[in-house]
Amino acid sequence: MSICGSAAPCRVFGISRGIRARDFDLFNSVLLSAGTSRTIHYVIYQPRLDTLSANGLTLAVRTWGAPSSRPIVLIHGWGDTGATFHHLAQDLAPQTYVIAPDLRGFGDSERAPHGYWFPDYLADVDAVVVNYANARPVVLVGHSMGGNVAGLYAGALADRISHLVLLEGFGLPPTTPDQAPGRYARWLNEAQSPLEIRDFLSRAALIAHLKRLAPRATNDVLEWVATQWATPRADGSWRLKMDPAHKRSNPVLYRREEAIACWRATKASVLLVAAADSDFRKRFPRFDVLAEVAASFRHAREAIVEGAGHMLHWEQPRELAKLLLDFVRTAP
Repeated sequence: MSICGSAAPCRVFGISRGIRARDFDLFNSVLLSAGTSRTIHYVIYQPRLDTLSANGLTLAVRTWGAPSSRPIVLIHGWGDTGATFHHLAQDLAPQTYVIAPDLRGFGDSERAPHGYWFPDYLADVDAVVVNYANARPVVLVGHSMGGNVAGLYAGALADRISHLVLLEGFGLPPTTPDQAPGRYARWLNEAQSPLEIRDFLSRAALIAHLKRLAPRATNDVLEWVATQWATPRADGSWRLKMDPAHKRSNPVLYRREEAIACWRATKASVLLVAAADSDFRKRFPRFDVLAEVAASFRHAREAIVEGAGHMLHWEQPRELAKLLLDFVRTAP
């Protein structure tokens, strides 16, 4: 969020052309400095929640900023929602039109009654791009699983993407055909048992869980994420919103060679972002995954976000926003 320094009275409105006053909440904070009250005015960009009919389902889509600004589409990871980009959006919205859908079966989007097939996520992203970008190339940002989705989409429909940013979404480890029997067996066995989603006994228990995922995230970020990840129940417990069917194994083995082919077809400028304290490299013990992915794109930069783990958009939203804006401004 944009807050001016406390050394002197100041007002930060940061309202871009085309944004209406009702898109903001304006707060006053009173600080005591040398015995004198000083008023700070700052703006929080509140998300606008839309629904989009796409591919037979209703998707929840949140936006921040002016629709006339450059579109930037944020794709969340597994178990997450578009709403948790809220704190990142605070520094993006003054300059861009931020668009963050909940992928099918996550957050507030409708659940798919017959399960989930990975290409459907690409179709959901395409529906968002078509309906919100107004025929303009978009900046496409994907985190974790969302990065895997974004990387495939950017190669499949390359002309729709001006810039591609992968936040620890560098594909999965390679598989081999001999793994297929075991994968099919696991999928068949899972189909015989009902899947359940996790409940948390209290809001405090949920926030403690989120704190373990993102130990450097501020309390206000974690409080916000809690309300977007889960809903309270009559007994005081909190239930995650995501469809438990997402926990079912994919019977089709991941084919890294196909992902690399899509990366090579991408025309956009690419930024690969890793978190300094993430363990993602442990999942790729046989090769330098960041170097391999960078070599698979025509124009790729690499960046490391310090003081963050895998949930870097929760832990370092302002640093990440600066990195994204600088990339869009300087990359061709």
